[in-house]
Amino acid sequence: MGNLVKRLDGMDDGVYIVQQGEVVEVLEPKEYGQDSIQWQHGKVFEVSESQRRRVKSTKR
Repeated sequence: MGNLVKRLDGMDDGVYIVQQGEVVEVLEPKEYGQDSIQWQHGKVFEVSESQRRRVKSTKR
């Protein structure tokens, strides 16, 4: 585990999908939202991303 932490040092925040030792996809953080990961045969098959926007209310 110690070597893994050293190798990740300096990487940006996010979700890194690794297949066969290689980073194949990076999901970057959004202000609001949700990501869903689908697996097939033990590997990430599909990622569904949704993003939300906050509607600012105005006081009268």
